[in-house]
Parts: sequence; C-alpha cells; structure tokens
Amino acid sequence: MSTRDKSGHEHEFNVLLARAGLTVPAERRAGVIAGCEEMRRFAALMRQPRTAASEPSNIFSLKPFIRND
Repeated sequence: MSTRDKSGHEHEFNVLLARAGLTVPAERRAGVIAGCEEMRRFAALMRQPRTAASEPSNIFSLKPFIRND
C-alpha cells in the first residue's frame, strides 16, 4: 500500500470518526487504522466470485451414503 493510499484511508477514518462523534486515544490510533485497512482488504476478497471448490467445507456429497450392492 502506498503512502498516498494510507493518508487517504487515514483521512477517511478521521471523517468517519468525526461524523460518528467518536474519538480514539492517540496511543491506539495507529492500530485502529491498521485494523480498518485490513478489514478493507478482507472485504475486497469476499466480494470476488468464488466457486464451490473455494469452500470445500460447505460442499455436500451423497457418495458416502450410496450403496453399491
């Protein structure tokens, strides 16, 4: 992430905090902004199209229940 992106995210964070009427202590500010940037990356990953193979724990198969008598 470039410095320009970071400053843009920090500005957006400041605007959202001001709009919500919230404050973040100075010693926690860098960590909170880093967490917000990470959540932004996670959201971008979740918005991508995925196939059933991307979620193997959610694929249901009847093969174990089929008899081959």
